[in-house]
Amino acid sequence: MVSDCPGVLLLSCEYAPFPGGIATYSSELADVVRNSGLRTIVIAPAYDIPVARKDDPDTHRLFGHHRILPRHIPRITSLLRSAPPNTIVHCADIRSALLVYSLSPMHRRPYRIGIHGSEVSKLTGKSPALSLAKRAYAGAEMIVANSQSTLDTFTDATAYTGRTSVGYLGVDSQWFVDPAGAFEHAELASLGDAPVFCAVGRVEPRKGQVDAVRMLARAREGHGLVDPVFVVAGHLEVPSYADDVRRTAAEFGIRLVMTGRLGSDDVKRLYRRSVCHLLMASDQPGRREGFGLVLIEAAAGGCPSISTATGGIPEALGNSGVVVAPGDIEAGAVAAAAYARDATMRARAAEEARRHAETFTWLSCAKETYPELPLS
Repeated sequence: MVSDCPGVLLLSCEYAPFPGGIATYSSELADVVRNSGLRTIVIAPAYDIPVARKDDPDTHRLFGHHRILPRHIPRITSLLRSAPPNTIVHCADIRSALLVYSLSPMHRRPYRIGIHGSEVSKLTGKSPALSLAKRAYAGAEMIVANSQSTLDTFTDATAYTGRTSVGYLGVDSQWFVDPAGAFEHAELASLGDAPVFCAVGRVEPRKGQVDAVRMLARAREGHGLVDPVFVVAGHLEVPSYADDVRRTAAEFGIRLVMTGRLGSDDVKRLYRRSVCHLLMASDQPGRREGFGLVLIEAAAGGCPSISTATGGIPEALGNSGVVVAPGDIEAGAVAAAAYARDATMRARAAEEARRHAETFTWLSCAKETYPELPLS
């Protein structure tokens, strides 16, 4: 351990092994700091989910997912007060920030906050909760956003004038590795030679799976796409919306496979098997795509994406894949048909996507989040 350098105390209401975006963000940043030889204190939820490795001794599983209760406060306060001097206190989400801000009189430590698209999209309007959140943000020594779009939305809503940074999310090296063997999921193993398009992530209106079905139908009817299969892999966050996806697929005669959440190897197999990945996202009340990590993970697997220009998605995709206006079914259909029809174009796009994904690392994200630390 590098004893003469400060470490990090990271508080998050989501953490590994939970598969959500904030859990990945907080877990990966903690790993970078820890692997750089610096003390890393984590205060995080406990889960009834199998874990691949044992927690570090400085990882404290004190509460439930998004559920900090009054009985947890004394231990959290004690950890904040007893951390070594100059430890960087990082709140990975707004719930953590509200807690650390509220406890400020008892620990008197500066803190910084990681901000995400859906959190900052809730900052309009007036309510006691929003007023408290804005005070917590105003008290932060630094704000780290997952995209410039997220930061712009945040500063417009809060008029924050303090120190800021943009730390694009990283992609784990395992997404670049080809998985051995065949699909474990039986229905995916029987897809045959049909052109496959995938959408990986929670099934909810913000992710636009209904528009993706309509886009594939338009590509088939107007642009020569033959018998596409649409694979939707992810948790059914909004069951009624999942029913809408099924109903729309049946209406347009698009073969639909809804797998639920897949293991990482089957997700990687799906990326490599697919013509492209579809994220026809749209802003919803209090919900938006701040970055779109799934786009980078798909790209690492050689799967280019067709996605909409909303939130931080254009920053995530850059010049890889195809970006269309929200709701532009026709433009997406043209791109989907072109990828399926032209193998050379598809191969070139796959290689460009891989190269683009290599530029997003958790080390870079950590250096933007903790610029004072000697990270490697």
